[in-house]
Amino acid sequence: MKRSSPPPLLLLVALSAICLLASGPAPPVPATAGPASSAQLVDLQQLSGEIGFYHWPSRAPVRILRPFNPPASSWGSGHRGVDLDIPAGSEVYSARAGTVFFVGTIAGSPSISIKHSALIRTTYTPVKSDLAVGTTVAAGQKIGTLQAGHPGLHFGAKIDDYHYLNPLLLILGPIRLLPDP
Repeated sequence: MKRSSPPPLLLLVALSAICLLASGPAPPVPATAGPASSAQLVDLQQLSGEIGFYHWPSRAPVRILRPFNPPASSWGSGHRGVDLDIPAGSEVYSARAGTVFFVGTIAGSPSISIKHSALIRTTYTPVKSDLAVGTTVAAGQKIGTLQAGHPGLHFGAKIDDYHYLNPLLLILGPIRLLPDP
């Protein structure tokens, strides 16, 4: 059976809603999406205490099926999160303590978003959850079950509603290359 593509506007709305807040200490980086200009900067120093302090939503490291590929503009194509190799039917866990921000359907896929701080929100799709908006969750708490229909778990992170962040940065922290002795 051939799947039809969703209308472009619906896809844009879905991708915007899927990607959440996120952060991390490092030098300013170019914004990947924003309401005004793609030349805006995000000062990752503001995100001190966030980067490297999150957990895998699978409770253990897994293979990355599709990497983070931020769009050049808020309406541009790209991949605003990462797809993790987790089989349908698996439990999905909150990457950090927070409050349920959204539970519902985005472009036909069940999704849940958790607000972890004033700046960072993470989203998990396609995840069916029985949690209600406003529910407080602990780090590592089950937030739902991964549904079929998508290659693994889409895990996204967003800062301040406009800037997408590679959610692996929240888990692994910044990559630092050491000099060869």
